[in-house]
Amino acid sequence: MRKQNQEITDKNIIEEILSFSAICRIAMMDDDVPYLLPFNYGYHDNCIYIHSAPEGKKIDLIRKNNRVCFEIEQTARIIKSEKACKWATLYRSVVGYGNVEIISEFNEKQKGLEIIMAHNGAIENMEFERKQIEAVVLLKLKIDKITGKQSGNWNKYENATDYSVETERLFLKEITWGDLENIYRLHTLPETDEYNTLGILKNTEEARNVMQPAIEDKFNDVRKKILWTVTRKDTGAFIGEAGMSLSADRFKLGEIFYNILPEQWNKGYGTETARALIRFGFEKLHLHKIEAGVATENVRSIRVLEKAGMQREGLRRKILPIRGVWKDNYHYAIVEDDPVRY
Repeated sequence: MRKQNQEITDKNIIEEILSFSAICRIAMMDDDVPYLLPFNYGYHDNCIYIHSAPEGKKIDLIRKNNRVCFEIEQTARIIKSEKACKWATLYRSVVGYGNVEIISEFNEKQKGLEIIMAHNGAIENMEFERKQIEAVVLLKLKIDKITGKQSGNWNKYENATDYSVETERLFLKEITWGDLENIYRLHTLPETDEYNTLGILKNTEEARNVMQPAIEDKFNDVRKKILWTVTRKDTGAFIGEAGMSLSADRFKLGEIFYNILPEQWNKGYGTETARALIRFGFEKLHLHKIEAGVATENVRSIRVLEKAGMQREGLRRKILPIRGVWKDNYHYAIVEDDPVRY
């Protein structure tokens, strides 16, 4: 690689790009001419899986020469400027080589299709019709060489706005894909699901779907959604999540939520987190008003919001779908010129 400072050497980042991107472009050889196609795909254990009709040009080319090159980008967008020479591209991608195997055996095809579906956010144990599996072949690309690259401006834009929050006992840091397992674990617990409209997550792919809007929003010039992990300073342990949704700028309005692991309840971490979010909203984002909704039966969370200085402004009837039942919701808020209690 010509620009060594742009090479991605961290294997975890390369795995992240492979695991959480949507499109894989594969180049095959048509005699002495490259033939390039984009595919939806699935990734698992150093292999890329693609489904295909049993016949067609790409199948013919792979049968003649199964050696291919592939490219996947996690992010690629234009950074605009008032000066033409200041325009730039923000990107992070991988390029690799490998051999493609055409799989026709039924059980192997089904496993590969399950990997593709899971990669793209499908729930576990989806049923396939036998005739659908029989109608396709599976392309299995085993990676034997891969390199990663990111734009020279990546760290500048990634770290341009530091939305980390620190309190006396806690760190709040914007989520990354490295937090997937913790977020998934948090949302599999009945205690944290009691008043949660998401419901208990069935697998990490559902957790990824929850996280993805906030991760993608990190690259937007105007933020709409921020999601943090909450960790303890003394141990560095993950104890929960917190989030804020933002309105159009003219309204200067934010809505907050928090979710703490049950074993960390009754230690004041919920209140400390809520106060930190309010302070961040007013002091960092210069919001006018910060809101929160809470199920009327959720006494613990109501107490947290009131300790943080928020006031109950009203009742929204039967608005929360929780385990198949419509629940009432209290509307809480605090305005920038309210007496400071946070």
